[in-house]
Amino acid sequence: MSKAQSTYDKPRKFQHVYKDDDGCESIWKYDLDKFPNGPISVEHKYPPHYEKKLKAQQKEAKLAKSQSTLEKAKAANKNDKDSRKY
Repeated sequence: MSKAQSTYDKPRKFQHVYKDDDGCESIWKYDLDKFPNGPISVEHKYPPHYEKKLKAQQKEAKLAKSQSTLEKAKAANKNDKDSRKY
């Protein structure tokens, strides 16, 4: 007896495209002949405004992290006083 050939073979090369609500797009490329356990590459595409916003958030976080506790307390007190004027 010989093995019967299946009429439908699964593709060996394919890709999945994931789109987020914020406009980001990820393309996961698979080649099961090269690596059967996962993607061989992942490509991220961001909208033009997204990278600028991300860099600004990273810069803000780095600045906040570098501030001492005393500086943070002074800034919080200043914001409280400013809000009480009105």
